[in-house]
Amino acid sequence: MVLKKSLFAKSSNDPKSPTDAEGAPPTVNDVDTLSMHHVEPSTKGQFKDFLKTVISFTGDLSSLTCPAFFLNGLSLLEYGTYWGDHPTCFTAISQSSDPKERMLAVTRWFMSTLWGSYASRCTNGLNEKKPYNPILGEQFRCNLGDVSCICEQVRHHPPISAFYLEDEKAGVSLNGHCGQKSKFKGTSIKIEQVGRAVLYVKPWNEQYLIDFPDLMIRGVFTGAAFIELSGACTIMCTNGAKSVIEFVPKPWFGGEYNHIKGGISYEGKECYTLSGRWSHQSFYSNAGSSQKELLFDAEAEPMADRRTPPYDEQKEIESHRLWGKVTEALKVKNFQVANAEKSKIEEWQRKVRKEREEKHETWEPSLFKFVKDESARDSYTTHTAALKQSMVGKPYLDEGAWVYEQSLHLRN
Repeated sequence: MVLKKSLFAKSSNDPKSPTDAEGAPPTVNDVDTLSMHHVEPSTKGQFKDFLKTVISFTGDLSSLTCPAFFLNGLSLLEYGTYWGDHPTCFTAISQSSDPKERMLAVTRWFMSTLWGSYASRCTNGLNEKKPYNPILGEQFRCNLGDVSCICEQVRHHPPISAFYLEDEKAGVSLNGHCGQKSKFKGTSIKIEQVGRAVLYVKPWNEQYLIDFPDLMIRGVFTGAAFIELSGACTIMCTNGAKSVIEFVPKPWFGGEYNHIKGGISYEGKECYTLSGRWSHQSFYSNAGSSQKELLFDAEAEPMADRRTPPYDEQKEIESHRLWGKVTEALKVKNFQVANAEKSKIEEWQRKVRKEREEKHETWEPSLFKFVKDESARDSYTTHTAALKQSMVGKPYLDEGAWVYEQSLHLRN
């Protein structure tokens, strides 16, 4: 989901943090007394200074510039590829002739995207840090099994990443975009994910509208932060099927993280109930039955390898080439060089923006276009706009959708 999508993360398999319960956030004066056992000794001073900046910051936290030691070596733009972590789940969506079974397959695929998006980078005791803020127009492309993926940073203020995945042979594609709004809530950081994903299944001429969960980043002030999902996600289809997945917060005392509950219905009638843990095993049961069947096993299913073009064949604007020198410096913990290389990119972007303003030029994405719901003229956009009316709660679905210029539904 973009994801996919975090400032920090610790393993979501069995996260532990002394700041799980909500409370008053630390003040600048409190930072020096915080216990930071999970922070590298050589960076504790810088870490504390950065926390003081975070605590006193009044805007959207995602706009903060982070020092190099706090970066994880990935561009946030790449997180869009987590939607294709398990390409066989993606491909299988179009195989069943039963609309209820197709929604079950879509739900299985959706569950398969969560571990990669929110836990994969912080297993085995590793702590995830902040991804690079993508520059305007940045691109990333790769293949995951039979699924091709392309991403583009389509907005900078506020930042919006667009992504597209496709298995042409199976007739399945996904257009999506995601932005984030971050703010303090007690001792945690709450991230509201803005955007949507629209799944298109060509053999059945169906569309599925998907919204994103909220993120609660726990343990921020100890250097052992991790993500807990909250709220509910809805998957609504033009065939009348609906899947609702509610993310259940861990109780203050006892219990486990990452539980879900929910159900799948067709034309208003419940078909399946959902349960389990998104970071471990999730299950479904036929309506009225207590017999559970495995939906997806996040621990047993390896993520697909990302096959990117050779470095020399990548454009200057592509993520791995753009951030390559910063990433190499981070690998050897040469934060001075990483900061310098990162500053070069930022200064280049400031120069480009200034030149564009002086010439009164308006930048436009090269791969995606934005289509407002209110200006819907084609059946694809009209169907998506109509599906919004059946979503659960008040999801941040935006006023339209970013659509890949060569999307499968445009090639009918």
